[in-house]
Amino acid sequence: MELIGKLVLKLPGGQEEEFALAKASVTIGRAVINDIVLGDSKVSRVHARLQCSDEGLSLVDLGSANGTRVNGLPIERVAVAPGDVIEVGDSTLRYETEPPKTEPEVTLLDSEADVEATLTGATLPMTLSDTRGPRLAVHRPDKTWEIPLVSDALTIGRHSDSDIVLDDPKVSRHHARIECRRGTFTIRDLNSTNGIWFGEQRVDEHTLQDGDTIRVGGAQLVFKRGFEYEELTVVEGPPLGEKPARRPVIIVPGLFGSQLWRGSERLWPRVKYLFTDPEMYCLPEDEPIEARGLVDEVVIIPGLIKQAGYGRLGDYLEEALGYERGKDLLEFAYDFRQDARVSARLLAEVIDGWRVAGPITIIAHSLGCLVSRYYVDRLGGRKKVERLILMGGPHQGSPKAISGLLFGRGLLPFGLMGERLRKVLATFPSAYQVLPAYSCVYDEGGQPIDILSDESWLPSEQVPLLRSARASHRELGRRCGVRCVSVFGYGMRTITKVRVGRDSQGRWEKVDLDAEPGGDNTVPERSAVLEGTEIHPVQQYHGALYVDNDVKMRLKLELTR
Repeated sequence: MELIGKLVLKLPGGQEEEFALAKASVTIGRAVINDIVLGDSKVSRVHARLQCSDEGLSLVDLGSANGTRVNGLPIERVAVAPGDVIEVGDSTLRYETEPPKTEPEVTLLDSEADVEATLTGATLPMTLSDTRGPRLAVHRPDKTWEIPLVSDALTIGRHSDSDIVLDDPKVSRHHARIECRRGTFTIRDLNSTNGIWFGEQRVDEHTLQDGDTIRVGGAQLVFKRGFEYEELTVVEGPPLGEKPARRPVIIVPGLFGSQLWRGSERLWPRVKYLFTDPEMYCLPEDEPIEARGLVDEVVIIPGLIKQAGYGRLGDYLEEALGYERGKDLLEFAYDFRQDARVSARLLAEVIDGWRVAGPITIIAHSLGCLVSRYYVDRLGGRKKVERLILMGGPHQGSPKAISGLLFGRGLLPFGLMGERLRKVLATFPSAYQVLPAYSCVYDEGGQPIDILSDESWLPSEQVPLLRSARASHRELGRRCGVRCVSVFGYGMRTITKVRVGRDSQGRWEKVDLDAEPGGDNTVPERSAVLEGTEIHPVQQYHGALYVDNDVKMRLKLELTR
């Protein structure tokens, strides 16, 4: 469905959460199964619904306890126009039809006033896509897209008359066919040369189940059955008696996803301090800093990171799937500044001390994917871990990470305040471990630059950290020793290429960032898909992957079937 506008939710501190509307029905409420979740005691579990039809957009109150208002007036059902303000509990959402904001690749921050203005106007974007009908997500190395399954049959092949055209020499002209009979979808091979594959088996025919991944040539096809929001939960009312046994789960957050404390003082999250007093986060530290708990609020760092609170993922597992924090659900907090291998060893200690029965599932996001993989493959974790669900993992790094380590106003001018922040980031071993390990940086002549091997682009004091990152990439490799699902975002404007100009001494003097709809706005698709894994593509931003309802349904499938 095409974009029909957006809802803008005002957050404390003047920041905003922006929901791009690309579905016909959007629910708003306190329950974690809603499209827009509001943590407000005055909001009912399922409070209101936005509906799009040929007549336009309308808002319906769903019998909420405290009612819904539009422009200050109580409503039961009303048409919504651009500029209207919806009041739900103490929260306000503004309906707009302008396209979502495009963040500049470079943000100038030359004073505290610039920081204040930038942070106040910052937005966390999220896309609300239609998930009700059956769909087929098609992923090729160069492109990902989804196709609604609305007809009784759909053909796949290299020939232009196919419904899904795959320009791949390993794909036959008429390769396969998907048929629907009485609501059941089946894929059949059409006597192709290279066949269709489910897992490691070549199959002539396969009845598609939700989440199944089929390989056709170099493409992966993911079947999504479709669901209503009520299907996101297995918990009907308050649990009675003993809870059923569940696969134990550990959540491993990404960069900036854990709270950092020095004694009784919480140092992070305090985004403003990153610019006004960034030196407190430098490594090595003068006084010990420890991680305690996950970040449970929206975090926006201009030009670097935008993410929802990680507590919302644990809330979903508890409220909708019946997990209980501290028993069969752990949230692993770690010092994200440190080497991912150091954090992996801490993860090993935590798991060794966790008294749970049965194999463990790790749900990781961003940098947490590298931490989890190192634990599983290098520290013996495969003996205890059954599967990894990896969301937005920078397995081959991210070109965007380069901008956090470059110095000099002529390179990437973040301004004076940003330069102070860069000097702090340059002390984080983890910042180097998310640098791209594939060809995406090129000089003026179009020749690739291996930034993990070419040490000339960094000051000498940073080179040891670069070498350490190079070693960690080699240790991790490109595969994982347990079953994995790579959840990744596609279709969002993402930096995929960096072009460098050098001076007469070979030093970098100019950097251009090329962006295209090839990832989740932070990690390109090619990096987020770990080789040999099942996949789950969603049209979503990096910092909202773990609160996306399509992803929640995949989590439900992985943890309950």
